[in-house]
Amino acid sequence: MTTTPIIGLEVHIELKTKSKMFCGCDAQHFHAEPNTHTCPVCLGLPGALPVPNKTACEWCIKLGLALGCTINEETFFERKNYFYPDLAKSYQITQLQKPFSINGHLKVDEFDIRINRAHQEEDTGKSVHVNGETLLDFNRSGVPLVEIVSEPDIPSPEIAKKYLLKIQQIVRYLGISDADIEKGSMRCEPTINLNIDGKFTPMAEIKNVASLTGVMTAIQYEIDRQTQQFEIDHIEKNSTNKTTRGWDADKQQTFLQREKEGSADYRYFPEPDIPPIIFTKEQIEEIRQTLPEMPDVKFAKYKALNLSDYDANLLSEDAGFSAIFDRIVNNNDPTYAKFVANLLIGPLKTIEITLEKINPTHFKTLYDNKDKLSSSAIKQLILDAYNSGDDPLELAQKNNLLQVSDTGAIETLAKEVIAANPKAVADYQKNPLSIGFLIGQLMKASKGSANPQLSKEILEKLLSL
Repeated sequence: MTTTPIIGLEVHIELKTKSKMFCGCDAQHFHAEPNTHTCPVCLGLPGALPVPNKTACEWCIKLGLALGCTINEETFFERKNYFYPDLAKSYQITQLQKPFSINGHLKVDEFDIRINRAHQEEDTGKSVHVNGETLLDFNRSGVPLVEIVSEPDIPSPEIAKKYLLKIQQIVRYLGISDADIEKGSMRCEPTINLNIDGKFTPMAEIKNVASLTGVMTAIQYEIDRQTQQFEIDHIEKNSTNKTTRGWDADKQQTFLQREKEGSADYRYFPEPDIPPIIFTKEQIEEIRQTLPEMPDVKFAKYKALNLSDYDANLLSEDAGFSAIFDRIVNNNDPTYAKFVANLLIGPLKTIEITLEKINPTHFKTLYDNKDKLSSSAIKQLILDAYNSGDDPLELAQKNNLLQVSDTGAIETLAKEVIAANPKAVADYQKNPLSIGFLIGQLMKASKGSANPQLSKEILEKLLSL
């Protein structure tokens, strides 16, 4: 039996605009006192008229461009009609027929995942279940929401997670959303069915998945469930039934919520209170010019500096971190790039660093004097220099961290170490690899200031006499 998963993802991104999609209410609702960011428009009161948020529309187009989409110059909003307690108007203002962005794609590993659309809509309110009662908080109602709909090109739960991580990365690079799944500013709904020997199982859409790992687990559970159900039912013809299933994170299983509605059930029609939205080619090009250098471009640029895949991935995964690296490394010297990458990915990765506090000169100073400093000293000095703002070479001199390269001084210490350690000298005569002990003793005698390589060379010279 050959089973091929057919997986699509609907990803909702809350935009971090100051105001909501169709009114002037504060859109920052996280942890706000319930029902304090509301007005007649987002509460759906009679006579209230929506006014589109221009910034939200531009950001939807910006995201579409970053995803390789074609932009519709003329679009319009529609009403999606359904009843739910947290939807005060009993309809959602969204886009169906002509969304802002269509026909994009996203490369994940070797898979080219098509993106059907990225359209603009408004978020709903939030139902809060407390002690058997359902309370409604409308602070989130009307917050700008972009929905990114993929084609069913995702082959596995693992690729689904990577796809979501890439969407999250792109959104954060653009600066249009925190895309935080735990806070609800990024939400996703997988759609799954199976092709089993040419026969298709009923399609299921999964709701209420609250983490990236949860997405993988929910998809895998649904694949297993549909496979088992196929074997039980002995399907002889393709099913066109669609269901909506919830995800129970505690039980690690999906459960039936309702039969899935089709677009006809929502009775879409053009929003009568909002005229068509028109963006000219020139305006779209202006938005395109605001796109930053995207993660895949950054990765390729860092690979061109002979950095490893590991280093290039870490440096390009976050826009802020990447900007710091770019500010420090403004040349094409691979050796210097690797030196800086090691410091950023190593000691500086352990603290919160900002672009404003980074001083590129500190890195160049350490690089130019790396032969005078141990690797551990360099790591400590870059941290101290970042925190204090002081010149790292001055810090090194102040703390006696500069290595002694005075041949005469090191030779004097080497003779003392040889005289004090006859057994180690005898061991060296039998096995030259044991010289490490004598080097350690010399470093100890110099309080770590002796140049290790020079110390080794001088010890070898003296021991060969």
